[in-house]
Amino acid sequence: MLLRFITTTHQLNWASLYYFTKHTRPKAQPHREKTRAKAISDDKSGKIAKSDQEQEQKQQQENLKKKIELEKLRALQPKMHTWSSFYETHIPQTKKIPKTIYLSLNEQTEGRRKHYKKFVQPPVDITEECNQKFEIKQHTYDDPFAQPKRAGLIAVKVGMTAQWDKWGYRHALTVLQLDNNQVVQIVKNDTYTGLQIGAGAVNIKTLKKPQIGHFLKANIPPKKYIKEFPITPENVLPVGFMLTARHFTPGQYIDIQGISTGKGFGGTVKRHNFKTQPATHGNSLCHRQLGSTGQRQDPGRVFKGKKMPGHLGNDKVTCEGVQIYRIDAVRQLIYIKGSVPGKPGSIVYLRDSWKVQKKNKDLLNFPTLAVENGKEYAKEIVMEAPLEDPELQETHENDFPKAGEDAED
Repeated sequence: MLLRFITTTHQLNWASLYYFTKHTRPKAQPHREKTRAKAISDDKSGKIAKSDQEQEQKQQQENLKKKIELEKLRALQPKMHTWSSFYETHIPQTKKIPKTIYLSLNEQTEGRRKHYKKFVQPPVDITEECNQKFEIKQHTYDDPFAQPKRAGLIAVKVGMTAQWDKWGYRHALTVLQLDNNQVVQIVKNDTYTGLQIGAGAVNIKTLKKPQIGHFLKANIPPKKYIKEFPITPENVLPVGFMLTARHFTPGQYIDIQGISTGKGFGGTVKRHNFKTQPATHGNSLCHRQLGSTGQRQDPGRVFKGKKMPGHLGNDKVTCEGVQIYRIDAVRQLIYIKGSVPGKPGSIVYLRDSWKVQKKNKDLLNFPTLAVENGKEYAKEIVMEAPLEDPELQETHENDFPKAGEDAED
């Protein structure tokens, strides 16, 4: 009313308006503000306490759910402790008999040689128990131009040994061991089909929630190593099927992929097979040097990819066209002719060789070897030696005189 009286009876004066509005506004009430602030803080603290309780209940439910899932995974594991083993084979010519060495993936000791540990208990084979509920039918390919793909395997490099064939030739062999290779998942879409293979045992407590759900869905014990192999649709295997060393056949060719041994910083002579510089004629302290790496002002730089000293080894390496010499079905050992990338205890991936499919086609079992109940199979299979001495020089019938004829002087 006072402002309306001023604006109607007198000319509007901003100074008077400011004076009246300043002195006529209600005074502050600090006690009410304190009460209101306290109520707000109590309300917030109550909400926070309630949210903490809800979060704690939610965490308890998640922990209970994870505990139930872990118990389910433990129930999937075999009752007896299954570790892989390697009995080092000794050749009759050797005098020293090596001790029995057990190789384990799930029992690792601290130290440099963490992949090796000695055990007294023999290995346990659970392949028959896992594969009893599956029926696998083998098939063949009549089309000579067919390019089928089978699943591969995950193996552990154990070491090297040697064997002699019936002609007395020595074959350097690399021993690989399988550790419960099992189908974990089938990956399918419109243009691709793959099998996810798992191997090795792992401590259940170290698994994350997605991994726990992944293995529970497959209804198999957790695996330490997983690898996906592309296959053709007709070679699909059921989830949970256990693959053995009989998946491959002695004499066939495979491709082996692994991480090569790391050798640290290497020079060009060792890393890229450069030849050394002259040893004399004024050359001093530069015998294993790289030498010139570029040209003159044009282009005035060193091209990318120039072979220079650097880190040597510890790379992904694939050995193609390696031949299998022997298979031990009891101990799940595969003997490979030649070398395999990696140190003893490292993981390697095996698959059928892609470049020599014609040689392998008659030796392979598609999709894998179907074991018949009650039928006995050979425990050890060795590649057949050639019928004749491979290094014997061929002789023609005219090189020797026939019976009854005199030899020419």
